[in-house]
Amino acid sequence: MRILFPTLAAMAGSVLFLNAGIAADAPPARFVDQALAESMAEQCVARAHSNSWPPFTIAVVDAGGALILLRRQDGASSVTAEAALLKARTATRFGAPTQALVAMSKDAPTRDLLLLLQLTDDPGGVPVIVAGRVIGGIGVSGGTAEQDVGCANVAIAGLFPEKK
Repeated sequence: MRILFPTLAAMAGSVLFLNAGIAADAPPARFVDQALAESMAEQCVARAHSNSWPPFTIAVVDAGGALILLRRQDGASSVTAEAALLKARTATRFGAPTQALVAMSKDAPTRDLLLLLQLTDDPGGVPVIVAGRVIGGIGVSGGTAEQDVGCANVAIAGLFPEKK
């Protein structure tokens, strides 16, 4: 526990905040709904196809961790569904990408706490943060760690494209 909370503050800078990408005349999202979840999944699938990545499972949850959307592409392993959901819930509860937990999980007591709380340090979960508030999360599973993270990040970055 002694490592958990100081590390949380140190890692807060690695979270993708959406405020920077929101157009001045567009109100920020207050929650993740079905349309927003579908948009996130589409962004992820498009990135996967353009890079010839393997099939993914994408899970999107609301601020409470309740599942809003689960999309398992044809050919994605069945275990990726549970992994994607766990990643999305972890990112939402933690308020930071799941990969930020990797360093923390090296400490045995903290690792035990993560397991007890059903959190994962497996990369590919990213919170959706608007105006400094977590409104949901996305979890991606099926590729390498870099592919899962890349897919999740592009899904969030595509939510509020800047106007040109």
